[in-house]
Formats: sequence, C-alpha cells, structure tokens
Amino acid sequence: MYKFLRRFRIVFAILFLIAVTLVFTDISGNTSSFFKDVIRFQFTPALLSAMAGIAGVFIFLILITFLFGRIYCSFICPTGIFQDAVTFIANIFKSRKKRRFAYAKPHRILRYVIMTLVVALLILGSTKCLLNLDPYSNYGRMAENVFRPVIISANNTGASLFPTTFYHINYKTFTLGSIIYSALFLVIIALMSALRGRLYCNTVCPVGSLLGLISKYSVFRIAINKTKCTHCRLCEIACKSQCINSKNEQVDSSRCVQCYNCTVSCKHSAIGLRFAYAKKENKHAVDAGKRKAFIISAGILSAALITKIFAPKLRATTKNAKAIAPPGAESIDHLKKYCTACHACIAKCPSRVLRPAFNEYGFDGALLPLMDYKNGYCNYDCTECSNICPNHALIPKTSEEKKKIQIGKARFIHENCIIVLDGTDCGACDEHCPTKAVHMVSFRDGLLIPEVNADLCVGCGGCEYICPGRPDKAIVVIGNEFHQTVALPEQQKQEEKTVTDFGF
Repeated sequence: MYKFLRRFRIVFAILFLIAVTLVFTDISGNTSSFFKDVIRFQFTPALLSAMAGIAGVFIFLILITFLFGRIYCSFICPTGIFQDAVTFIANIFKSRKKRRFAYAKPHRILRYVIMTLVVALLILGSTKCLLNLDPYSNYGRMAENVFRPVIISANNTGASLFPTTFYHINYKTFTLGSIIYSALFLVIIALMSALRGRLYCNTVCPVGSLLGLISKYSVFRIAINKTKCTHCRLCEIACKSQCINSKNEQVDSSRCVQCYNCTVSCKHSAIGLRFAYAKKENKHAVDAGKRKAFIISAGILSAALITKIFAPKLRATTKNAKAIAPPGAESIDHLKKYCTACHACIAKCPSRVLRPAFNEYGFDGALLPLMDYKNGYCNYDCTECSNICPNHALIPKTSEEKKKIQIGKARFIHENCIIVLDGTDCGACDEHCPTKAVHMVSFRDGLLIPEVNADLCVGCGGCEYICPGRPDKAIVVIGNEFHQTVALPEQQKQEEKTVTDFGF
C-alpha cells in the first residue's frame, strides 16, 4: 500500500507542479488558462481569499491537514515539490553515504518566531513579511522572473533558426530588481534542499510552521510500531524532513510532510500511517503538547481571519502619480492588504503592461503588480489579470464591469505636445482612446489639439503609450489611489437607409 501511496504522491506532485509552472511560464497564452484554477488551492491565496469572504478552499486545506497532516506540503505546494526535485537531482551526484539523512533537532524558537511575526503583521494589515516568505508566491516569482525569460530566450533562439516554426516574443516586463530577488531565492532554496532536504519548510516557511501545529493534532500520522522496530535507522536515513528519531522511536509530526519515503524503506513494516486516537492503556491521559498545538493554531487562524474587520491600517499610503493599480484592485490599500506578489497577473497579462513595482507604492508595496504604459496599454475589454488572481487582491470582473473602472485619469501636458512644439497635426491619442475621453478641439492655424474629459477616462494608457512626444510625453495617466466608476460611452446609432438604386 505504501509503495502505491508514494508513487501516487510523486506522480500527483509532478503533474501539479507542471500545471502551476505553466500558469506562469506559458508563452502561448492557451495552456495557462486551462490550468489557472490550480493556484487557488495554494494555502496563502486560500487564506487571503477566506479573509475576503470566500473560504471554501481554505476550509478544505485545513480539513485535510487535520485528517492527514502536512500532505499539502508534499502534494500541492510548488516550492515543496521543487525542493524534492532538487534533492533528488542532488543525490544523483552524491555518494551513497552523503545521500543519507539523519535526525535533526527542530528549530522551534526560530520557526515560531518567524510564524508569529508573519501572523502579527498580517493581523495589523500588512502582507509584506508573508510576501517575502510565502512558498507559493516565491515560486510564482521564480517562474515568472527566472523560468519564463529562459523559455522566451529559447523560443527566440528557435525563431532565429526556424522562422517558419517559431515567432519572436518581446520580453517587455523586465524588472532587474525582481529578477535578482527571485534568482536569489532560487539559489538559496536550491542550496538548502540539496544539502538538507526540507530545511526551508521546517525552519523558515510560515505556512509549514502553521500546518505543522495543526498536524500535531491530525487524525492519521506517521508513527513507529515499537514492537516491530529493530532500530536499523533506514526510516531515519530516508526522511528528507529529518524528523524521525529512530533511537527514541519518535516521529515529529509537526515536520513530517507525508512523503512516505520512510514507510517504503522499512523492511519490517514497523513505520506507517496510524490512527492517532486509538485506545491506550491510560485512556484518561492527554497529550498536552498536542492540545496546546491545537489551541495555538486555532488562535492564529482566528486572528488572521478577523484581520479584514479589525486590523488597523499599517500600510503606508503613496502619493506617487505613477502608482497605478490594476483593474479589480479597488484601491492601492486593498492591493497591499491582499496581494503577495505571486506575479500570476503579470504572467497572464496579454498586453504586458503589468510589471513588479519598485517604490511606486512605497516600501511596503515593492514587487506588487503595477501598470506601466511604456511598452503597451491595457486592452479595454480585457479581464485576464483580475480573473487569474487567487488571492482576491484583484477582484474578478466581467468585461462590462471592467470597462467602467477608472484606475487613473489622463492628464494633457500642453507644452510637451508636438502640435504646440512643431506646429504639426497629430491626434494619435484621440484615435486610441476607447471611451473618447480624449478628443480634438480647435487650436490655431486650422490645427486641432487634444482635450481630456476626465469623467470619461478609465486610465487604460492608450493615449500615453501612443503619444509621440519625446523625451517627455504630452499626455500621461495619473493613478487613482481609490478606483472610481465611469459611465460607458454612448454608442452612436447608425442610421438605416433604404437603397432604391445603385446611386449612379
């Protein structure tokens, strides 16, 4: 049975990792739409969605943890699965002796200090610490900022060699700081996995620490049958979480990720999945540590879930005019409260107008998605970013709803316009405005010049992107800290005419 469980875990985990990776790296735009729902089963997005009032997935993840322990970490978490892959590859190049794991004492103080800090800041209304440590969000940034550029480079190499088979793709959202950050995390997590297996999961990861607390109270756990155990240490050597103490015949349930490596390695069937509440000799004995773990984990989850209602505003506001939050964010404050910068929206944006922020939102908004009209503009009826967001940091919108969202307002800078500077016709901004918020009015010498009706502008950036003004644009979008709603432009009715002849 355990061989089947282990194989099932490996196959399921590989398929899940591929699906999650495709959401961030698909350059065709087809397969990512098919797999986009898999990222909603990540713990942190589920938690933040629960805080936003949608708790179905979160309840499911908590229930399976109460039943089977930290299977999330081995079956679903992309960073956890990635660590297993790195460990497997690293072992190929190691001697048999160096492949062996050994029991390591838990770093409980460090684990719970980090977890408490993350939860405390979350309760205060900031996702900054969670953003930096969340395993799902970090994997998303790795996939978007490291894996995707590699795939695009490979594709473009193929396009230069086989132009009839591949087509060239411009990587428009290159942000050096985000790439360095993601690459650094990739190197750190790879080194930790190659040397110490699940060290990151059981020392740094706040999700692992929280689920570990719940796992101490789980119904089914990996346990050692003391009457069958021969202390051969095979289970301990196979445990990548380094949580099996074969000498004392104990398994640290808070660190066990249910990989089933130990169960397969044991030749005497002395270790396996056991019902944790079977009758014991002293039926009145209570495991105080497990009860305490349950109380602590329940308290932490409860505190996190009431954040939305009671949390004071820790997030700093910004006055940066270029701080333009994507449609569905509702406000910069809402984006900071729920977004963990996984970059799913950036990867999915077909116009590539989303990029990671640097300091536009302030320090606490670094790496969050930001609208940038340097290389494109937001399609008027596109809703890809809001519909793929797993956190509800971007609230899903229909095409008709999105058309009414004003994320910013266009501002015309008279002295930068080439009509004023060169005395020549233009009107490109008027032609690219989907709501006719920008229109041409009389100027001088028979020329027309742009005028902006801010009540109609949605801040899509079409005018800013197309403006030929250099070095400074003549029309730019100023972001709204709180998104507004505008009326849809009136559709001009086409008069129906009856044709009685050919007209000549």
